[in-house]
Amino acid sequence: MTWLQENWIVALVVLIVVIALVWWLVARRKPQEIAPPTIEPAPAAKPLEPAKPDIVAAEPAFRKTATPVPAPRPVAETPPPAAAPPPAEPAPPPPPAPAPAADKADNLQLLKGVGPKLVTLLQGLGVTRFEQIAAWTDADIAAIDPQLGNFSGRIVRDNWVDQAGYLARGDKAGFEAKYGALGGEL
Repeated sequence: MTWLQENWIVALVVLIVVIALVWWLVARRKPQEIAPPTIEPAPAAKPLEPAKPDIVAAEPAFRKTATPVPAPRPVAETPPPAAAPPPAEPAPPPPPAPAPAADKADNLQLLKGVGPKLVTLLQGLGVTRFEQIAAWTDADIAAIDPQLGNFSGRIVRDNWVDQAGYLARGDKAGFEAKYGALGGEL
């Protein structure tokens, strides 16, 4: 009895193991005691076929060459026939006129969201001064925006007209208060 008092934890573990072993031996069913299913499963109408994926040979993206986007061609205007009434809609206004050659071009990269590629595009459209951009109307923006290609939508999204207004006036403090550091000399 002293052994049991000294090693009661070992005795408890042995008792639990014996109970689990007896339960496992008595409670398990033998294979013949398991009842067979009462309803037979219906045979499949048609054997299942594995889906075969369509394999397409693809060229890696880094090997693909970019297809150049052709520049929009101006549409030649033809006079309407004599019997036809004049068009109801006025033609969209042309983009702003290019700056005079005597003026020095502004650093358009000072505008937030304008990088070297956009500067090249804008210069190709004749836009070289902050005053030109600051004077753009909604109609001017609608005419110039599609000509920016992948950069379309940037005029409104980056607030170029407002930024150019500050820079055209030489208001460096106002620009920096609203848009952050200028990033160059005005």
